[in-house]
Amino acid sequence: MLAQLQVSGDLAGLLRDYLQEQGDIHCELYTRLQSFSASSRMSFGQWWDLLDRLQARFPNRMVGLELGQRVRPSHLGVIGYLTLASDTVADALAAFQRYQRLLHDGDKAAMQLNDGVMTLYWSRDYGPSSRLSDEVLVAGLLNFIRVMTARPSLAAMQVDFTFAAPADINPYQAVFASPVLFSQAYTALHFPVSYLELPVSNSDPTLRELLERQAQASIAVLPQDENFSHALRGALLRGLQSGRTGSSAIAAMLNMSERTLFRRLQDQGLNFKQLQSQIRMQLAREYLADARLTQSEIALLLGYSEQSAFNRAFKRETGMTPRQFQLTT
Repeated sequence: MLAQLQVSGDLAGLLRDYLQEQGDIHCELYTRLQSFSASSRMSFGQWWDLLDRLQARFPNRMVGLELGQRVRPSHLGVIGYLTLASDTVADALAAFQRYQRLLHDGDKAAMQLNDGVMTLYWSRDYGPSSRLSDEVLVAGLLNFIRVMTARPSLAAMQVDFTFAAPADINPYQAVFASPVLFSQAYTALHFPVSYLELPVSNSDPTLRELLERQAQASIAVLPQDENFSHALRGALLRGLQSGRTGSSAIAAMLNMSERTLFRRLQDQGLNFKQLQSQIRMQLAREYLADARLTQSEIALLLGYSEQSAFNRAFKRETGMTPRQFQLTT
C-alpha cells in the first residue's frame, strides 16, 4: 500500500546532488532525476526504485546513510526552511510533524516522552518501507538536527530499524554515534529529552511566520486520497483483530457499499487481498514480539485455521519462519 503513496519531488534533488558530487552526471539515472521538479510528487515505489538504481551504481558505498548525511533544506522544500527558522528543536519537530505530509504520505513521525528520553518513531500502518529509504530518513533527520543546532557531533541515544542487521553494522554506528538495533517493531530515533530545549542557530520569527503560511497553503492543495487509505488500513486492522475479514464487513466499517470500496481500491491501484495480507503480516510481527503469546495463539488471532498455515504464510512473506523471526527480535 505504501508503494502507491507519494513523496516530494524535492527529494530527487538530493540524489542529483549526490551524483554531481561523484562526477557522475552523464547517466540515464541523472537524466531521469532531472524530470522531477520541486512542485512535483513521485510514488514511494518510484523513490525506492531511484534509490536502488543509485545504490547499484555505487555497490561498495552505504548510499542510504551517505544521502542522509547530505540532507539540506533545499532537499525538503518549505518544511526544511520552516524548521530552520524555528526557535528550538521542540518547535522545529512540532513544525515537522504538522507539515510532514509535504515531504511524504503514509506513516507520520510520532513523538513519545518517557523517563527523560524523547523517541521519534514511525509505525508501519501503511506497510514496510525499503532499507535505503529508512536509512535516508533516519540519518537525514539526525543530520538536520545537527545542522539546525550547529552541533555536528550531536548523537542519538539509540537508533532502531525494522530491517534485519547487515553483516557489518560499523557504518551505522559511525553515522549515528550510538547503539543501533535491527529487526525492531518500529523505525525510531531516541534522544535525551533535553535536546528539545536546544536553540536553533538561524531562528527567524518573521521568516517562520511567512513559511508557516506557505506550508498551510501547500498542504491544503494536496490530494486527499490518503484519508481513505488511512481509514481503510485501520478497518482492515480492526477486521483482523475481530475476525471480520470479508470485504462486505470492511466496507460497512467504512460506511460505504462493497461496490464503492472496490471502486476506490481500483482508483488507487490497490488490491484488497494483498492489503489484507500486508496487515496480517504487520500484526504477526507485533504478536511474535510479545513473549506472552504462543505461536498457536498468534495463528488463531490472525485468522489462520492452523499453525502450519500461519508458518507457511509467514515464511512466504518474510523469508523466515516465525521462530527464526523471534530469535532476531
